[in-house]
This record gives sequence, structure tokens and C-alpha cells, in this order.
Amino acid sequence: MNDQLKSKINELIESVYPKSVQIRRTLHQMPELSGAEFETARFIYSELSTAGFKPAFHLNKNAVITQLHNNQGKTVVLRADMDALPINEETGVPFTSKKPGIMHACGHDIHSAILFGAGMVLNSLKDYWKGKILLIFQPSEEVEPGGAIELLNAGAIPTDANGIFGLHVSTDYTSGTIGIKEGTDYAGVTIFDILINGKGGHGATPQTTIDPVVCGSSIIIALQTLVSRETSPLTPVTLTVGSFHSGNLRNIIPDHATFSGTLRCHDPQYHNVLKSRIEQMVKSIAASFRANAQITFKDSYPPNYNDPHLSKRFIKSIKSIADCNIIIRSDPIMYAEDFAYYQQKIPGVYAHLGVKPKGENWNGYGIHTSKFNPDEFSIKAGIAAHVAFTLDVLN
Repeated sequence: MNDQLKSKINELIESVYPKSVQIRRTLHQMPELSGAEFETARFIYSELSTAGFKPAFHLNKNAVITQLHNNQGKTVVLRADMDALPINEETGVPFTSKKPGIMHACGHDIHSAILFGAGMVLNSLKDYWKGKILLIFQPSEEVEPGGAIELLNAGAIPTDANGIFGLHVSTDYTSGTIGIKEGTDYAGVTIFDILINGKGGHGATPQTTIDPVVCGSSIIIALQTLVSRETSPLTPVTLTVGSFHSGNLRNIIPDHATFSGTLRCHDPQYHNVLKSRIEQMVKSIAASFRANAQITFKDSYPPNYNDPHLSKRFIKSIKSIADCNIIIRSDPIMYAEDFAYYQQKIPGVYAHLGVKPKGENWNGYGIHTSKFNPDEFSIKAGIAAHVAFTLDVLN
């Protein structure tokens, strides 16, 4: 890529940056939970329309897609998610959430602002590309089955596209840094719910009961051995129980106990082996307590797979247009992303965007926390990443 084009791209990024920041801050003040992004979608739709695009609502009018056309050519899909989390914000920023108990604690406001800015830049670069670009503002990333599979099932995403790109904010790196992992990156996830049926009674006479609390607690402890004693230390696996509910009073042994968790792994076949072992352990331990266990599994998201060829090309293209620090990641992470569903249909790249402020200004709080406060300067590198991927694939 020549110096003249690089200079033009960076000038365009600088010109759209203030508007992207404004959009990010507006979105940050109006967070909405998964499946309820109606106000968010209307705002994005309005901003796109004002900027000269022709957006369209999808799903329940909580998804927005717009297209850029320029003669015949290849197709690129660019995606940002829009949903927030049920967390009460404690950042203290002037543009804090106006909705108590809901916060953009995962950076999806940053993602959407970046995609808007990238669309603006690419729309001004039509002398340098031919084909079609889809900008996807997607709902429901945080809650299974996710907005990605819903848009695919609705036929809103062209599965014959030549490439798809997305990114996620990361506190692994400072602003201006982009991380890339070729091949498998994010984990596949299975969620599980377990019901223990026992026999309740008075806490003074436990011998007359079948205690589901003690039974469930024993199962949870035993399940941890699937990672510590039945999985190779070289194989990334996590098993987490995040909720346990049983009983109402301290002196009454309840009839039932329920607990829920997640299993994360990068190998789909080994994932199925672990699911089988979970079922075996839960039922056998419950039987040893004379209790009965019911297990429900639901596959959440598959592992993300970054196309190696596109990943290598993306690294070269982003270096050619931006002064970003590129980190080649050697290890996958255990987070999960419904972007994986797109990658099952379309070759793509999902990148890690550094949002940690440079210097000593970082408060140490990462995503999904009440004090997560990403550096807005990261928006520039995010826009550059979208532009670099798109120009490379279309040309």
C-alpha cells in the first residue's frame, strides 16, 4: 500500500474519530440487555441514515445492517455487537450509564462506534475498492444462542462472502496494540444445569432426610477433578459452577438443590468426552447419597477459528496503513464468542483490541466489572483494523 493511501486513510480516521467517540458515549449512557437493544438499534439506524447510508432493521428490529456497494467484486462482512450487561456502573465517567443496574461493561459500545467509523472511512475510499461491504450491528452476543446464529438463520448474512472481520476489546494490551491468534482462539462452551432431588426435613434430624445441599456440594467439588486429574495440564479446559440455589431457612433441609455452570474447551471431540464424564460423575455421586440427579446440557458457542491465510494477510495489511503494535498470540483464550458461528460459514478473523490506557492511568478493572473503563483512543486502531482487512480482501 503506497504512502499516499496510508496518509489518506489516517486523515480519514482522524476526521471520523470525534464522531465515533460521540457515538460511543451516547451508547454508553443508554445500555440495553441482550434481546432488548431496541433504543440502541434505533439510534444506530438514525446515525447511519444521517451519514448517508441506507440501513435496515432485522430480527425484532434490534439488529441493524447497512451495505456499501461499489461495482462488481467480492463481499466483506464487518460485525459489531451492541448488548450490555446487568451490572451497576461505578466508573465515575461523565457519560455514565443512565440505566441503573445496566452497563456497557464488555465494550460493545466501543465495538459499535468503531464499526460506524470504519463505515464512514470506507465510504470515502471507493476509489480504492470494488465490491460489497456489509456493516452488521448485532444484538444478543452475551446470551445464548446469540444474535449471530439468529441472523444466519434469518438469511441476513451472505454465507458466500469472501471474508468476515470483528474484534473485541482487551485489557491484555494498551491502546494502539492489536493481538492476533491464527487458528483456534476463543473456546467452545457448553452450559449445564443440574437438579438434585432429595428428601427434606428438619435440620435436627438429618438422618431422616436425603440432603440435596450436601450432595450438590460434593458433586461440585468432585467435578473440579475433571480438570485437575482427568485433563492434561497442556490442554486448556475450564469448568465453572457459577450459581447454587437451595432452601429458604437455616434449620430446614430442602427437597431440592440446583446449580449451573459452564464447560469450556477448544477441542470439540474432547469437549464431548468431558460432557459424558460430567453426566457419569453427577449421577453416580447423587446415587451414593440416595438422591436423584437430572442434568441438562446446552451447547452455547463453538470455538472461534481465525483463518490462517486471512490472518497473515491482515497482519501485513494493518501494518501497511497504521502505526499499530501487532502481537502474534501463541495461546488461545477461554472466553467465548458467538462470532464463531459466522466463522463456521465464512472465512474470517477475530482480533483482540488493546484498550488499556498507556502510563499509570489504568484502574486495573477488566471486562464484565463495574469499573471497566476502556481507553477511547483505541477506537482509532479499531477503525484501522476494519479498513485494512476490508481493503485487503476486496482487492
